[in-house]
Amino acid sequence: MTLDLHIVFMPLMARTFSEQFAVRVETFLQASGFKPTEFGRQAIGDASFILNLRRGRSPTLATADKVLAFIEQLEAATVASARNRRKK
Repeated sequence: MTLDLHIVFMPLMARTFSEQFAVRVETFLQASGFKPTEFGRQAIGDASFILNLRRGRSPTLATADKVLAFIEQLEAATVASARNRRKK
C-alpha cells in the first residue's frame, strides 16, 4: 500500500532519484507536521539534513534508505493506530 502512495505523490517533473526522494520527504513533512530539524534528527541524527536537501544536496543511497525506512515505519504506525481506534 505504501508503494501506491509513493506513485500518487510523484509529480511528473521529478525525474532523478534525488528529485523523487526530495518530493517524497517534503510530502511526508507536510502530511505529518514534522519540523524539518526534528525529522532529520530522528531519521538519521542530522538536524540539518532537510536544509541540505533543500539546498540541492543529494543523499547517499544508504542515507536515503534510512530516511525512507523511517518514513515507512511512521506511516505503518499511523495506519496501525488508526485501525486500533476504529476497533474500539
